Amino acid sequence: MNIPTKQGPWGLWWLCGITFGIYYCVWYARVNSELCRVLGQPVPANGRWWSQIIPFYGLVGLGATAKRVNAAHASVGSPTRVGVFTSWFWAVIWFASQTRYLQRRINVLHDVMAAKSVTV
Repeated sequence: MNIPTKQGPWGLWWLCGITFGIYYCVWYARVNSELCRVLGQPVPANGRWWSQIIPFYGLVGLGATAKRVNAAHASVGSPTRVGVFTSWFWAVIWFASQTRYLQRRINVLHDVMAAKSVTV
């Protein structure tokens, strides 16, 4: 079972700021790779790091990532969901807080999958 990596949302947010967004691209590519492994599908173009540096396409990719988080949660029976609009809203309005928002939900996915792998 491919369990996504758990990471502190605030630490992630600070790393993205300190590295002037470079770590955001690394995180984005890693998260999409892990989510696609959970879902058993290849990583699409909007899940690659470079999609986040293209204006407007980055928001499309961010929305698709939110949908991948939802699909991964649904695939393991978790009721946790992510709002696509909320991801976009936080990305633009509140100091790139989409990382904290999404990472918290990915941490929940990690916990659910880890619990299920122990009980199986």
